Amino acid sequence: MSVLIALPKGRLLKEVQNLFKKIDIEFDTDSRKLIIDTSQKWLKVAILRTWDIPKFVNYGAADIGVVGKDILYESKLDNNFYELMDLKIGNCRMSLASVDNEISSTKKIKVASKYPEYTKQYFSSKSKDIDLLILKGAIEIAPILGISDCIVDLVQTGKTLKENGLNEIEKISDISSRLIVNKSSYKSKFERINLIFKKLRENK
Repeated sequence: MSVLIALPKGRLLKEVQNLFKKIDIEFDTDSRKLIIDTSQKWLKVAILRTWDIPKFVNYGAADIGVVGKDILYESKLDNNFYELMDLKIGNCRMSLASVDNEISSTKKIKVASKYPEYTKQYFSSKSKDIDLLILKGAIEIAPILGISDCIVDLVQTGKTLKENGLNEIEKISDISSRLIVNKSSYKSKFERINLIFKKLRENK
């Protein structure tokens, strides 16, 4: 019985590939195939948009997935998957940033983000009333052009913020990539999935 792992496109893929190489799972990221063979005959990978991975695992189309905690937080699914472990890769942070060095403690503020659930919960914990502007592109431009007072976004080095004249006011939380598994797959393919899980855990 084969196992399918959903992996994220983009800059994180190389880190994931190196991680799996340590546990003797190798695959060709240059392949044009949608479903890619690996060095283990029983294991295949699919390289997908990061935001889609929880959906594929949730509905059982993929048995396992590698996805950022930020995206798991935003996924409004029926949670038909387990979060098995923190892979400690793709490390970054969710931060509050603005052109100013602080945000108003009295007036209602406008906040731009591509992470609405995260943003709402953060400001709710501060008992702060906000107008939320959901953007999908370059979030940093919103306060620069005056359509928001601040942003909530992922930050890796802070270089992009500085280059655009933004100040990182507060780190909300650390973010990293997680290994998730479909609940039904974990029962029906437990031996093979648990083998991957154990090997990854031993290599951390």
